[in-house]
Amino acid sequence: MRYLSVLVSLLISVMANANVSDCQNLYVGKIWVEKGTGLAAVVYLNNRGDASGSYWSSFYDWEDADKKEVYSLLLAAKMSNHRVNVVTEGGCTLNQSGNKTKTVYLTSTP
Repeated sequence: MRYLSVLVSLLISVMANANVSDCQNLYVGKIWVEKGTGLAAVVYLNNRGDASGSYWSSFYDWEDADKKEVYSLLLAAKMSNHRVNVVTEGGCTLNQSGNKTKTVYLTSTP
C-alpha cells in the first residue's frame, strides 16, 4: 500500500501544470539560447518540480546588451532557485502562445 501511495504522489507531481496566470513568484524553467540571436525565450514555472509551465516567452525584440543582462539574471535565478516576477506585453500573457517578455525582476524573497 505504501508503494502505491508513493507511485500516485509521483505521478501527480509530474503531471502538475503550473498556474502562471498572475506572472508573480515564478521559477525559471527552460532557457532557449539560439546561435546568432542569443537569448530567444524562457518557460516559467509555478513550482520548481513542475513538468510544464508557461508558453515560451520571447526576447526577440530586445537589444543584444539587454538580452545578456536578463540572461545573467535568469540563469542566476534558475541556479539558486530564486523566484522572479515577469511582465509581458499586454500585462500577463504567459498562458498564451506568442507572448513577449517586457520586464523580469527578482522577487524580494526567494
